[in-house]
Amino acid sequence: MKLASVMQMISQWRLKLKLSPNNFFLLLCVVVGLVAGLAAVALKRATEGLEYLLQVYERSGNWVLLVSPVIGILLATTYVWIFRKGKLGRGISNVVENIDTKGGYMEKDKMYSHMITSSFTVGLGGSMGLEAPIVVTGAAFGSNIASLFKLTDEERVLLLACGASAGISAIFGAPIAGVLFSIEVLLKKFSTVHFVPLLIASAVASVISQLLYHGGQIFYIFTQGWDIKALPFYLILSIITGFYSLYVLKSITYSANLLEGIKNPYKKALIGGIALGAMVFLLPPLYGEGYHTVQMLLNSDYTRLFDSSLLFNFHNSKYVLLLVTVAILLLKIFATQLTLSAGGNGGFFAPSLFMGSVIGFFYVYSVNYFNIGKIIGIEKLNEPNFIAVAMAGLMSGVMHTPLTAIFLIAEATGGYTLLVPLMIVSSFSYLLTKYFHPQSIYQKH
Repeated sequence: MKLASVMQMISQWRLKLKLSPNNFFLLLCVVVGLVAGLAAVALKRATEGLEYLLQVYERSGNWVLLVSPVIGILLATTYVWIFRKGKLGRGISNVVENIDTKGGYMEKDKMYSHMITSSFTVGLGGSMGLEAPIVVTGAAFGSNIASLFKLTDEERVLLLACGASAGISAIFGAPIAGVLFSIEVLLKKFSTVHFVPLLIASAVASVISQLLYHGGQIFYIFTQGWDIKALPFYLILSIITGFYSLYVLKSITYSANLLEGIKNPYKKALIGGIALGAMVFLLPPLYGEGYHTVQMLLNSDYTRLFDSSLLFNFHNSKYVLLLVTVAILLLKIFATQLTLSAGGNGGFFAPSLFMGSVIGFFYVYSVNYFNIGKIIGIEKLNEPNFIAVAMAGLMSGVMHTPLTAIFLIAEATGGYTLLVPLMIVSSFSYLLTKYFHPQSIYQKH
């Protein structure tokens, strides 16, 4: 059936039901939420299938990790240069630019190209996340559906934001965080006129995710709330995540041009992929999104940091554990930037959460190991609590999105009892980072 015939059928159906322009727009929000939710589920399934195929999380050294990132980046590069002539427009910053300069218009290929390239990149070991690609995909669906029905630029931008919200909602099972992300990053203003369409699309995508994917939240945390006596340690954590956010943002500046001198894209992919493969082989938690590691930390199963590692025989050594953690914190952002510079596709959303969980673990594990809590009468800090809160703190600092960070972690972990420490750590981390580094990670790119 031709597009013109479909459009005529929809127009007749709309007149028969006597749908007002406002109600028709809300119906389009449902459609956008549906397709963005399906896209998110498909992308997660494809990526996890590749990880399962490679047996990434076996208990001893996995030599496949040396070569799989090279293959992933080469496949992504090949697709971009054959089908897109080297132009893909990576990242959420590209969506922001489309809103600012093109009235929210996005190319049709973005409805699928980012899914293809990011599944190759992340599924085979690229040290990035899937959230930015699914935000771009959902936004492209919203933009093109708006163009199909000849909506205004303002309506197109709003439907684009609905697609982005739906993508975040489906990936994390966090519909409120999806809405707040679009308000903080894409729309940059709050209005009830915007809020209802975003809620509808985000809720629909969350339902699709629960039906077809993980059944709800992406992480699980076991907590009975937080101890008011631990407040000083949460305040210290906010400062640590703030300064580490600065390290991340500064490191991006220094590493952004790692492979700029290599002009041939395939040579760049090969050299960058080999370097990344070596890093992932030595430190397997750097593989992909890192959410498997995050959940292991939340479960207090710290020895899993040694999965697939040559250091597996030292998994019972607390000192080696801390050294591995420091190495991960120092190198993760370089692995992420190397993935992008080499020609891979992904986003900084997942790396931010991953780094937050690792620095939260390092902090709370050190405090408990050296019995520092006894100074104020605390026998032991709740480790999963501090890991979850640190994730919000780092995301808030790096992305400058405190509201999204608070509700994302509350929804994605089920840790609603941690709302107060989440608010404290996220806000202080944001303020500290914003003071020293006014640009967020999206503005830098």
